Amino acid sequence: MTRLRKPALAPPAVVIATPLADNPAERVTAFYHRVWRERMAELPFLNARLSVEALGFQRLSGDWLGMVITPWCVQVLLAPGGGSLWQDIPAGERRLIELPVGALEFIADAGEAELPNLQYCPLMAPVEHIANQAAASVFARDALATLLTPRPPEPAPEAPASPSRRGFLLRQRG
Repeated sequence: MTRLRKPALAPPAVVIATPLADNPAERVTAFYHRVWRERMAELPFLNARLSVEALGFQRLSGDWLGMVITPWCVQVLLAPGGGSLWQDIPAGERRLIELPVGALEFIADAGEAELPNLQYCPLMAPVEHIANQAAASVFARDALATLLTPRPPEPAPEAPASPSRRGFLLRQRG
């Protein structure tokens, strides 16, 4: 069968991730510093009191989860570590990732040389109202602690009490 026309937009190819053996915080910092310098430097919504900071990266189910602060956003970042959280999906595609606190929506990004694959969940953008880097770090660390704290179990629903025969009959009469 001959295709008559091509779709206007083809989804990007899936890039197969190479698991990162070491903590990616330095790679994340280098990547976002370059993005800031090359693509974001003159944008009006940047918070000049903030810089790029990658913090709290740790293994979760074998992959790397941590926080990224930039002058334009604060986000959770997932990097491949060879674990069970990571799935290779096309850049721009969204997926739910089950974290201890519950499911969050992450967006795939192709990344670049320093960090070829990443998936992120924006928590705050823009960040113009954050007073300084210390305040942004406190927010990011608190958010990460919350994400890594399991939800308390839902209480079991209580079974409705069966009315006594006398109570049932009295309600019927009244």
